[in-house]
Amino acid sequence: MFKFFVFLIIYGANRVRADMAGECDLAAFYLELGCTPSLRADNSSICPDSFTCPDLHPDPKFCYYRGKSYKNGEAIPQNVILNPCTIACGCSIGTVPRFDCAAVDCVEAMDPDMQKQCVLTYELDSCCSTGSVCGKDAIANLNTCDVDGKIYKEGETFEPENTHKSCLCTSGWNGTLDSSICSDINCGVEIHYQDRIYRKCAPVFSGDMKGCPIDFECPSSSSKVFKGLNVRGVNEVCTFGNMTLGVGDEVTIDDNCTKCSCTVPPFVTCALKLGCRG
Repeated sequence: MFKFFVFLIIYGANRVRADMAGECDLAAFYLELGCTPSLRADNSSICPDSFTCPDLHPDPKFCYYRGKSYKNGEAIPQNVILNPCTIACGCSIGTVPRFDCAAVDCVEAMDPDMQKQCVLTYELDSCCSTGSVCGKDAIANLNTCDVDGKIYKEGETFEPENTHKSCLCTSGWNGTLDSSICSDINCGVEIHYQDRIYRKCAPVFSGDMKGCPIDFECPSSSSKVFKGLNVRGVNEVCTFGNMTLGVGDEVTIDDNCTKCSCTVPPFVTCALKLGCRG
């Protein structure tokens, strides 16, 4: 009975964590960085008002990934990098610390005509396609997966709604999203934006804030803070360079198509304005 009770607690915590990553703005971003959610006292939502993050960059003489420091020229072991499209990454200490990684060139990116004539197939956690099925008859014989109103062919990948997972359509598809066909999406934020995290810049998102950031915005000499309304009464603050913002405050940046504000501390976060760039 005791073991069953412990299982329920662990299962429930993992379920909430999984739901949070898929359903709450910025949760996937923060959880990838090892931050801890501050859940609402009234349990009105699984979405946190703020997160508590570890010191992501305690020493400018090192690069950091998942809590481990790397000295200048030191490479991250490939087996600890959680993003399959991120390879051969090494620390580089210049004006600011950063990671330099090798470029990944997938054949599908170089041969777009192939995508029109064939079904490209993948393996779980592969960055590039690992095979292809060509010809009308062969494609017609592939099993399919119906997910969120869309049809995927066997071997294709998909990202289910309200999750932060990448899944593989398989011949045995039964509608269950378990670890045999799905894995958590890792954005590689610490690796690709090491220098921006060090400078306390703000992640930029396109659409909602449940996926991976597409860029970071950093403060400039013209950045100014405009006070806003903290309707949730959150006491925690956001940092942007050497500036401090309360929840609801906005900060100006040089890109007029991007709106940056403090919504879920401690990072200021930015969103592309809809239709601004045509």
